[in-house]
Amino acid sequence: MTSSAGATGIDPAGDYPGIHCKGATRPVALFAFWLPLIPVLASSPAGQALAAACPASHPSERAQVVYVYDGDTVKLKDGRRVRFIGINTPELGQHGNPVQPLGQEARRTLKNLLETSNHTLLLQYGEQQQDHYGRALAHAFLENGENVAARLLGQGLATTLVVPPNTWGQRCYQGLEDSARAARLGLWALQDYQPHDARSLPLDTRGFRIINGRVTGVRRSRHTVWLDLEGPLAVQIPVKDLANFSTFNIDTLAGQTVAVRGWEKPDQVKLKLKVQHPAALVIMTPSPQP
Repeated sequence: MTSSAGATGIDPAGDYPGIHCKGATRPVALFAFWLPLIPVLASSPAGQALAAACPASHPSERAQVVYVYDGDTVKLKDGRRVRFIGINTPELGQHGNPVQPLGQEARRTLKNLLETSNHTLLLQYGEQQQDHYGRALAHAFLENGENVAARLLGQGLATTLVVPPNTWGQRCYQGLEDSARAARLGLWALQDYQPHDARSLPLDTRGFRIINGRVTGVRRSRHTVWLDLEGPLAVQIPVKDLANFSTFNIDTLAGQTVAVRGWEKPDQVKLKLKVQHPAALVIMTPSPQP
């Protein structure tokens, strides 16, 4: 996600959109002109083929990129930072943290794509256009229409990330990730990205994981629903996000086996993982019969 700016002196804030955020927010300043971008997307047969994977539905701005922080965050000519919606790429290391595997490869791939696109992106903003770090939130497309997130997902250099209300493209992105995962491309060949049993998690586990485990209990507090899994993991679902889980009853999950994905971090004597959308929580067993 966001990386150290190195010698540029730029300090990109934050590492997870909408969570543990800091800094003042400001409106996203769109360019004063709206471009007829749809004809650009279909300007050549090659562009049509590239645009076939998760094509844009309503691109609204053409923007010049002057710096690539990492595989999912860039700086525009006007100074704004843009965080790509729908994906997460490995960290490049900041505040003394190590560079994560394939982080440099994801950044290099994005830079190479921009070289083919005259360092220009067509941006399609999400329903939420800015995160709490002050970054613009948008899907990014090359001048030929190719979806940048789709390319990174298809090469196994990114994982899907759904942060409501920005859910456009979720199914298409997930399909690309599933294909890369089945082929064990990129990140999906690494041990950390294989499913882990919740009972075997060390208490010092940090970072992205896919966890399988049986729910031993469901707890509620004023702002959070907690799913306790066998072992040290507690899954946190903010009450404000419960509306996203309308397809099943959270209170009936006790006794069922689930697969959850997200970023784990130690929290006193437990591990904690936040889930905001059912794309990150899959029920693997049917509800117990009475």
